[in-house]
Amino acid sequence: MHQETRPPKKEPSIKSAPKIRQIYWCEFWKDTIHPEMWKRRPVIIISYKHILHGHCTVIPVSSKPQDHNEWAYKLSIDLEENGVKSWAICNQPYTVSNSRLMKFKNEIPLLPKEDFNQILDKMMKWLPKHFSLE
Repeated sequence: MHQETRPPKKEPSIKSAPKIRQIYWCEFWKDTIHPEMWKRRPVIIISYKHILHGHCTVIPVSSKPQDHNEWAYKLSIDLEENGVKSWAICNQPYTVSNSRLMKFKNEIPLLPKEDFNQILDKMMKWLPKHFSLE
């Protein structure tokens, strides 16, 4: 009989449950296969009603220019102190453990509503639509 190996549990480093539109650093998995997201990168919380020891759905952010990616949205705010522009990659939503999230240095950035709505619009256009089973 095959014995199931469970992944390890890890205490969250954040002190409260993440909230919608907040931006955190996320430590993505180490065994990533291209083109999955990898390494530590900012993410935007897009789900709501979280608990601290639970999970959330996020949109990853990249500082790599995405001018030819129709599913990327250029953020109006700078996440880095050096003024580097960032793009939300709207066709790659992930559900991650809150234990993968870390605060930025001094605060938890909050994405403006206008940016958030544009990101949701792009993500919803990427997702399939209802279709008839006939």
